[in-house]
Amino acid sequence: MDGLTLEDVVRKFDLRFDRIEQFLPTLATRAELQAATDRLATKAELQAVAADLRAELATKAELQEGLDSVKTELRTELATKADLQEGLDSVKTELRADWRANIRAESVETRRYMKILHEDVLDHIRIICEGLGVLDARDARQHADRLKAEARLDVRVMALEAGRRRARPR
Repeated sequence: MDGLTLEDVVRKFDLRFDRIEQFLPTLATRAELQAATDRLATKAELQAVAADLRAELATKAELQEGLDSVKTELRTELATKADLQEGLDSVKTELRADWRANIRAESVETRRYMKILHEDVLDHIRIICEGLGVLDARDARQHADRLKAEARLDVRVMALEAGRRRARPR
């Protein structure tokens, strides 16, 4: 033994043995281990539970069948493209009817307003025509007065020219 004496080996062995004696009381006994393992499920029990669970779970075919039935139900419950188009067409028809009714109402209102404006314009034209008639009558009087004044002036001018001819011998 490489430089160790038998006495050193025994001393080391004693130390190890003391440590083992201190550790041994903390370890479980065979009876305690047996009691703990008795509470655990056996492989057969776990396989039986797994088989029961498999029996309760749906197969891939059953899941596909359920999915297909849900798809069918949804197809019957949800609107089709044709249903949506039909609804859209009915809404368009209602909106067009409302739009046409609004246009007719506005048309009646616009016509009434235009008649009022037309009557107002006719009144203004009538007033202007009356004013033009008055101005025309005034112009006619003034024109007649000018013609009379020109005629008098012509008579005077002719009288003056005639008097000049007599006064001047040639």
